Amino acid sequence: MEAIQTLINALVVGIVGLILARMTHNLRQELKGEVDGVKTGLTGMRADLRGEIAELRAELRGEIAELRAEIREVRSDLTRVALAVGAEPRTGRQQS
Repeated sequence: MEAIQTLINALVVGIVGLILARMTHNLRQELKGEVDGVKTGLTGMRADLRGEIAELRAELRGEIAELRAEIREVRSDLTRVALAVGAEPRTGRQQS
């Protein structure tokens, strides 16, 4: 009688083990699919982010170029004013 109970217990434990193994396998496959989806999404986000950074860099370069042009204009205007009032270059400074 003990042998039959042991056999039944072993069978139940084996069946439960198979069911748990199947469930964890399916769960693992689902999780792997979700992780792959996240990786794909991150790759797309990286590409978008790189594009936006490139656009910002180009915009910033343009703004810097405009700022430099404005500074040149102001400097030129100041030079004209200084020449108009008869200012002379400072001693010890190199002229550029």
